Amino acid sequence: MPTRTPASARRWLTRPGAAAVTLATVTAGLVGAPTLAQAAGCRAAPYSAKFGAADAFMQYDSVEIISYPTYPSYYRTTSQFADIQIRNTGNGTDYGPFDACINFYGGATCNYWTHVPVGQWRNLATNVKDGTKFYVWVRIDMGKYYGFTAVGDW
Repeated sequence: MPTRTPASARRWLTRPGAAAVTLATVTAGLVGAPTLAQAAGCRAAPYSAKFGAADAFMQYDSVEIISYPTYPSYYRTTSQFADIQIRNTGNGTDYGPFDACINFYGGATCNYWTHVPVGQWRNLATNVKDGTKFYVWVRIDMGKYYGFTAVGDW
């Protein structure tokens, strides 16, 4: 990825037409039967979901909060795990640390914000009943990083 341009110099580099394609999000649900490795540690691919966001044109210079998946879709817990866990798969340079929380379906707020450092797993909710519907909310500073990448298990 190219060297980062300081925020002050970036402002004049943006183009009006770029706004339509700035914040690209990728969401793919991969729920399936657990493998032996998952049952033992709940932290081996394939994960329950992979998601991320990128601001390729560096137009956003502030903190962004993004919901996964987008409404009207939602995630649902399985009997595979009792907790909702997330791992930051970023590289720490372009794709950095972020905060995440769980918004249970039908709620207006999230449970609590949890900081997720690069390369680390974090529990976002514990002892969650099987079949519970929810969203993962991610908060990242787009002024410092191009975006984030993550995987989750539940």
